[in-house]
Amino acid sequence: MRLYTVHIPAGGPVPGEEPLLVKEGLCWSALFFSFLWALWHRMWLVAVLLALISTVIEVALSLVGANIAARGAINLGFALIVAASANDWRRGWLARRGFRLSDIVASENEDSAGRRWGDAQPDPLL
Repeated sequence: MRLYTVHIPAGGPVPGEEPLLVKEGLCWSALFFSFLWALWHRMWLVAVLLALISTVIEVALSLVGANIAARGAINLGFALIVAASANDWRRGWLARRGFRLSDIVASENEDSAGRRWGDAQPDPLL
């Protein structure tokens, strides 16, 4: 089972619109494509900072003459830090955009988590 946080607009759920679900834990897409992951989620400042930090790391490693093993280890460490933090950054970004945390749902995948959340919501017609 995975945990998902459910985020809805501050005014409440919008009929016909799905809530945004964010998985708890390591973000695999951010591990391999950190800059593109940030752009995909429209996190412009995060994307710029990731690109800037990656560039600074590469320049620093070149200046000290690090070998390929050291470069790989440092870049892997940076990628793991990004992947471990990415979903938390996304939650913060959603909060700044006016979304609020509605619930935490345990489920096998994102689709079933969304259905479980929807099933638990009170029916507005009753």
